[in-house]
Amino acid sequence: MLTSTTSPSQIDTGDCQSFLVVCHAVGPRRLAITVAASLVAIVGSSAIAWDGDVPAWERSILEFFNGWPGFLEPLFWVLQQPGVLFAPVVAGAVVVSRTRRWQHFVAFAAVLPLKLGIEKGLVKQLVERERPFTSVGPTVDVRGPAFDGLSFPSGHTTTAFATAILLTAFLPRRWQPVPLIWAAVVGIARIYYGEHNALDVVAGAALGALFATLLWFVFLNRFAHPDCECAQR
Repeated sequence: MLTSTTSPSQIDTGDCQSFLVVCHAVGPRRLAITVAASLVAIVGSSAIAWDGDVPAWERSILEFFNGWPGFLEPLFWVLQQPGVLFAPVVAGAVVVSRTRRWQHFVAFAAVLPLKLGIEKGLVKQLVERERPFTSVGPTVDVRGPAFDGLSFPSGHTTTAFATAILLTAFLPRRWQPVPLIWAAVVGIARIYYGEHNALDVVAGAALGALFATLLWFVFLNRFAHPDCECAQR
């Protein structure tokens, strides 16, 4: 049974609402389901993207989002910032500033080596699918700097989903969809910018979910308080 370093008598509703505790724990069943589902998504997406081609259905998704009007570009540029490399570090620093527990920062900081080592150093090198401008063609409206290079999986989406899922550990249930929806918007933004295809985003989201759930289980579970009121909302 999971326990907390803080006794129930020391925690009240105000603590929960002020993000002073980890409100939720990842149980073995949730861990197993997330790992299995993530691996299926990653392996399945990799198998389709393996030869570097982009199927017609995936091109249709790219054309749909990439075809949205240009005036949305500044908005999507702002919205995709949770996908930049050091976003987990910033999010972890904010959490620590509220919880006053530096141990919470470890889970967020660990996203970086996982992303660089597995997403960029392993999966990208194995699949080797090029950016849409190369894999689909010059008809793609590239709104960013990435005209060439490896695109599978989306690093921005990996980072965004890993950060978002870790943040939900500190949120009451009614607020948990907010960072997750934002992470999904980051993936859409990467397609809108013409820098990623749909499967790049799917694999990135799966990797981010895998990283975050494992890190939550290893580093945050011991701070979870099962009686915390925010866990029931």
